[in-house]
Amino acid sequence: MNGLKENLLNLDTWLRLLLICVFMVVRWVLLIVINLLIAVQFLFVLFTGEKSTDIDAVSGMMNAYLLQIVNYQSFVSDKQPWPFSEFPESSRDLDEVIFIDD
Repeated sequence: MNGLKENLLNLDTWLRLLLICVFMVVRWVLLIVINLLIAVQFLFVLFTGEKSTDIDAVSGMMNAYLLQIVNYQSFVSDKQPWPFSEFPESSRDLDEVIFIDD
């Protein structure tokens, strides 16, 4: 029973809950942005026949950031996402994106 009391009084756990809730809102907004990028990239390909490298770069960064958030929220990683750590450059750089704690 003593361990349960310590767990319930652990401020780090309650702070993580607060951050999980904040990042739920961030994740929701980020998904809207990603969906807009998808639509714009599709239109770009439709009209030009090629994808935009700028949209591609931004999409990669947004995807990587989304993965940082989900990893933190699901306890895959204890490393807090941006702005508490570095913003990932791209989802193609998996070492930067996936924080798997040993």
